[in-house]
Amino acid sequence: MTDAQLYLAIGVPSILALVNLAVILTIFTSLSNQISEVRGDMKLLTGAMNELDKRLTRVEIKLGIQQ
Repeated sequence: MTDAQLYLAIGVPSILALVNLAVILTIFTSLSNQISEVRGDMKLLTGAMNELDKRLTRVEIKLGIQQ
């Protein structure tokens, strides 16, 4: 086995492994950003639902149909 063959046998898989790790990290970063956006949307939705609940409670009190 020549030196060039040895370098190729060791170097190519090592480079591919590093490229694979970089791709995986990019995917996880993108996924993390998307999860953060979903959390923000959920907080907005929760706030809107709480506001709606407060409004309905006031309407129930005014109509005398409070449970």
